[in-house]
Amino acid sequence: MVGIIVETEHDRYGRPVVWVYTPDGKDVSAEMIRAGLAWHYKHFSDDLEYALLEIEARKSKIGLWSDPHPVSPWETRRK
Repeated sequence: MVGIIVETEHDRYGRPVVWVYTPDGKDVSAEMIRAGLAWHYKHFSDDLEYALLEIEARKSKIGLWSDPHPVSPWETRRK
């Protein structure tokens, strides 16, 4: 089970923006970025922790960073 804290009721697409955390308080987004399973979308977030976690995952070539040419979700949507 996870918990959520609503940060913004509606983004520009009408979706809520939430912080998801585990029962022991871990930030699910941070853990996904750390494992190379998610991108830090810098256009909408200036979170330094997320940025550093992505840099480390990229250096370690884990998860999606094991692909020499990963395609970001925003690039996929644009196509």
